[in-house]
Amino acid sequence: RVYTRFVKMSFAISAQATCARVTGGVAVVRRNEGMKSSFTGARVVQKDVVKLARKQVATVAAVSVPEGVTLEKMGKDLLNTTYYPKGEDTDCSRKPWIVIDAEGLRLGRLSTLIATYLRGGNVGSYSPSMNMGTYVVVINAEKVTVSGKKMTDKVYRRHETGRPGSMKEETFIKLQQRIPERIIEKAVKGMLPKNRMGREVFGQMKVYAGPDHPHAAQSPVDVTAEVKARCYSSSQRK
Repeated sequence: RVYTRFVKMSFAISAQATCARVTGGVAVVRRNEGMKSSFTGARVVQKDVVKLARKQVATVAAVSVPEGVTLEKMGKDLLNTTYYPKGEDTDCSRKPWIVIDAEGLRLGRLSTLIATYLRGGNVGSYSPSMNMGTYVVVINAEKVTVSGKKMTDKVYRRHETGRPGSMKEETFIKLQQRIPERIIEKAVKGMLPKNRMGREVFGQMKVYAGPDHPHAAQSPVDVTAEVKARCYSSSQRK
């Protein structure tokens, strides 16, 4: 066995099997011509050099620190910190409203994007423990589509009394004719967390069967074009 001890710097072996060693904080490149290549505190065998060459790791040069300066004296690294949302970021009065026209859209692809908007996955400061989502208004829920034979094969089950034998079954097309809003609600609810956060986020979705909605005062932004572009590939767009 050959035990290899690496120096504290990121290095890579190129396709020409080059090796690097550190001298006074400066990276010096030397071509590996023999069976052994020496590093500062490292020993690399030829087969290891070839193996590392295939990985094509990005090369990072060593950075020299000014004399008398330590990492402790440089202070907090402000460029390498993670922003955690504050209370004002989750204020419901500041949340934007968006509207999506579900006419002709696939149920599954549409539901995943609605769940992403509700949770705030499209926000740069997203955190799974905070409600960073938006209010989503879905119109024309009665015109949502499914692929294949799901119109007749997809079955929704419910218990009205909770007793054995009281389970009711209903196909997709029958439920769409009776309560079209419930199809999108059940699909999105299954994609949200099963806790208080999920129940709170689910209340931010408003689904309507027709093209009208009573939320004009909130000035919702129509993102139907963006949803269609993300729902379908270029060959599936109409």
